[in-house]
Amino acid sequence: MTHTLLDPSTDLPPSAESMEPKRRARGRPSVVQAAELREAFLDAATQSFLEKGYAGTSIEAVARDAGVAKITIYRQFENKQALFHEVIHRAVEKARTDMHAALKCDKTNTEERLLELIEGMYLGATEPRTLGLLRLVIAEATRFPELAKLVYTENSWVLGPVVEYLEEAHRTGQLHVPNAELTAVQISNLAFGGVRFFISKPLAGPAERREWAQGVLDLVLGGLAPRQPQAAGSAQPAEDSTV
Repeated sequence: MTHTLLDPSTDLPPSAESMEPKRRARGRPSVVQAAELREAFLDAATQSFLEKGYAGTSIEAVARDAGVAKITIYRQFENKQALFHEVIHRAVEKARTDMHAALKCDKTNTEERLLELIEGMYLGATEPRTLGLLRLVIAEATRFPELAKLVYTENSWVLGPVVEYLEEAHRTGQLHVPNAELTAVQISNLAFGGVRFFISKPLAGPAERREWAQGVLDLVLGGLAPRQPQAAGSAQPAEDSTV
């Protein structure tokens, strides 16, 4: 008869060792774990800013809600303003990616690209979390003017692909866009809908969004249409004429 020898330190058969739960090794988290932690506390930060406002949010509370140590956040963001900047950047990143994809598509002509772009701008800005954060910035602008500067910086970054497209369209004669940066801002403001964008519910569905985008496109295309060269010998307006 064979007897199983027990480990005197554990009173467990040696084979039972493999049945014990393995503890996670101490030390720095893996790349995957670090990415998961980052997503967890950025989600918690976004939710806190939306629910409690900028003043009511703290890094300590965000860490507690996310289930991470506050040092995990402080290693990446020196203060709450830097954390908020990343929350905004993260919220608008998809909008920039979608704009870039729409403008690089080779299956559409200039008018179709602009139509898709305008509708994409509207959809990106009216995504619930993004819209909520933009409303928060407006509400807190008086007490925290630096937040408005952060959003302005992000807006310039988001519109980067649009600026590049407009510059190229101007060079190739597809559109007349002497100031691509200014035109990109103007188109985006028309696409969002100005004050209506902040105080009203988003458009009901695809049909209303397309109608809105088509109206914006019709409004701007006349101003962006290529200029026809003036015929030789045609009358030039007097420089000193008055209206």
